Amino acid sequence: MSEFATLEFEDPGAGGRLGDEVRAALAREVRGWRRATPGAVLLRVYGDAWHHAPDVASARLDRDRVDAGYQSLVKDLFGLAYPVVVALDGQVSGFGLALALAADVRLATARTTLSVGDLKAAALLGGTGWLVGRTCGTGTFAQLAWTGETLSADEAARRGLLGPGDAEAARALAQRLAADPAGSSALKRALSTRQRSELETVLDYEAWLADVAAGGAG
Repeated sequence: MSEFATLEFEDPGAGGRLGDEVRAALAREVRGWRRATPGAVLLRVYGDAWHHAPDVASARLDRDRVDAGYQSLVKDLFGLAYPVVVALDGQVSGFGLALALAADVRLATARTTLSVGDLKAAALLGGTGWLVGRTCGTGTFAQLAWTGETLSADEAARRGLLGPGDAEAARALAQRLAADPAGSSALKRALSTRQRSELETVLDYEAWLADVAAGGAG
């Protein structure tokens, strides 16, 4: 029976969420999972740990920084060869939303909300628009990115973005997936009909937009 890997994200408070150290740690884990090939991956997000949308100007986001610091990590998580389950609790926004959408299964509590966060940075931090569009249709991305609206857990579930469940439910699901390699592989194949080449194209375009958003040449 295959084991599943777990990574937990504590909430350090505003200013420390999904910062450089957290992203570097996640990148190291993703590289390790590629080598170890667990049956599934479980990401447990406590509180508002994925409530993160840095200001474009203060973060000095240019094309290279966006690609190296944000989008490459979303692509790597998205490209894992086995199901990724994420257990969400509080507010999820910006880069946290991109990471959540790169996972294959998202379970969330009643207090979870989804939002783009800072509208200038929204599309730059991981192909959020493409991922939302592939997950549940472009209408939801329009609602999030063009209006700045925040979705409650109930509304996100109705739109197919979330399923109800706490961290223990997510753990049980990851355990079941890891215990059934055939079913786990079938699930991943079904979810992987999302075209990775299209994701690459969108991420490259949005990295270029970072230059414009930060005041660079268009």
